[in-house]
Amino acid sequence: MMSHPADDRKAETRSMIFQAARKVFSEKGYHKTQISDIVKASGTSTGSIYAHFRDKRDLFEQIARETLEDLRARLRELSRTTRPGDIRERVSRWHPAFTAFFDYVEENPEQILLIVRGGFGVDEDLDTTLWEFFKAFASDIAEDIRKWEDLGFIRGVNAMLMGHTIIGMCLHVAFSYLLDREFTREEAILNLMAITESMIFRYLTAKGMAELGCMPASGPAWGGAVRMP
Repeated sequence: MMSHPADDRKAETRSMIFQAARKVFSEKGYHKTQISDIVKASGTSTGSIYAHFRDKRDLFEQIARETLEDLRARLRELSRTTRPGDIRERVSRWHPAFTAFFDYVEENPEQILLIVRGGFGVDEDLDTTLWEFFKAFASDIAEDIRKWEDLGFIRGVNAMLMGHTIIGMCLHVAFSYLLDREFTREEAILNLMAITESMIFRYLTAKGMAELGCMPASGPAWGGAVRMP
């Protein structure tokens, strides 16, 4: 079917508003952004904005939802393994996963800044919606951890707590990377990998160590493990 020119123009106008609003919200945050700012940034009119969105809050919510859904889809794709619960393959993909996450950060800085800087404090309903997304990110990680626990590779970890810890750590580091530039992306990736590894390996069982080719860590009895060279 051929598209109608009027529909094409409508979709193009909505996209212009959407992209401009995403940038303005990420720079100013929700409360400081005015509709006039979005009008100026998009090169459209106030009437055009209200023809596509009920108000500023509706525009912000749609941007936030799309941003988080897109990010979650990318992270879920990166975490897939050929066998469910395969800890060896999953660990081997940490570096590509963190690298792809930072590719996403650098390709979409406004989206990350929008999530971290402008996401909360709009109203209770939207705060709840956004928090459900963060819980979903953590749940995706927790799902892997529970599989590994069921297979006997790890023991004694609170899967959801670990998921929230990793997601929060990644977002905070990404936010600092974009704003301060006090470290390189490779430093960030290697640091995130090292911390994630130390947290997960803290709970490895003997079976998990054997699966990953590890041996118990020497020194203080902290219960961790190190990989064999």
